[in-house]
Amino acid sequence: MNTVWVFRSCSFVAAGAVMLFASCAAYGPPRVTGEQIHRGIVFASPGGHDLKLDLYVPPKSANAGRPAPVVMWIFGGSWRFGTRGYHVNIRDLTRAGIAVASIDYRYSSEAIFPAQLDDCRAALRWLETHGAAYGLDPGRIGVAGESAGGHLAALLGVIEGRPRIRAVVALYPPTDLVAIGRQYADANPSDIERLLGGSIEDRLALARAASPVFHVKADSPPFLLIHGSLDDLVTPWHSEEIDRRLRAAGVESRVILVPDQAHWFDLTALQLDVVAKYFRRHFN
Repeated sequence: MNTVWVFRSCSFVAAGAVMLFASCAAYGPPRVTGEQIHRGIVFASPGGHDLKLDLYVPPKSANAGRPAPVVMWIFGGSWRFGTRGYHVNIRDLTRAGIAVASIDYRYSSEAIFPAQLDDCRAALRWLETHGAAYGLDPGRIGVAGESAGGHLAALLGVIEGRPRIRAVVALYPPTDLVAIGRQYADANPSDIERLLGGSIEDRLALARAASPVFHVKADSPPFLLIHGSLDDLVTPWHSEEIDRRLRAAGVESRVILVPDQAHWFDLTALQLDVVAKYFRRHFN
């Protein structure tokens, strides 16, 4: 049976598919004394297009001198807009001793799926290969994202599995692209069609391949899913359905249903604390 945790929140919401580029886009100064910030690190160059990541590394004292665990953050924006520096909803994990790597990926206007998944995989390989040079523990990597980024975080998690991915936190993710593609089939074109490079009925096999729900297996990492109860852009069913399948496969999964929230919102301090504790538990 699905487990739902309920939290109250007074965060802002972006109506529909519009994301408001507000002051929360700026993540300039360190959050805690001794935090290191490394911006614009190139991790891959598919077709000569440089993909970059920003690293936010907590002070060494936060982990008693040990390398820091790291969470890869994947931004949202319908797979066609947004940036690695905008609305990094888990930015303050460094206060809990967890590094954050916020990554680029190619927009659907630049390349259709699976290019976006390939880019996330490239970032994962970079963290495993080069993370130690920045004080990171390549054996303790988690992944998180929101909206389209939540979809990619969930997909990366279930495809790569454990132990490469220790845990996944997905905020309001579309998890079944067949279902949501048919929901928006009347749009011309829909964001799903842009991602897949054609109509949903002509791209059913690719839509299934891009859907986290169809890749769940026993070695999938544990999941924490956070979804607004009023989300009618990506309905809570998407989080509930992957949660159901994960549990059926014997994988730990939890859903946080946030009342009075639609598709886009900030994590409150309480919710971020839950996310931090969740990752810390699976990094130990």
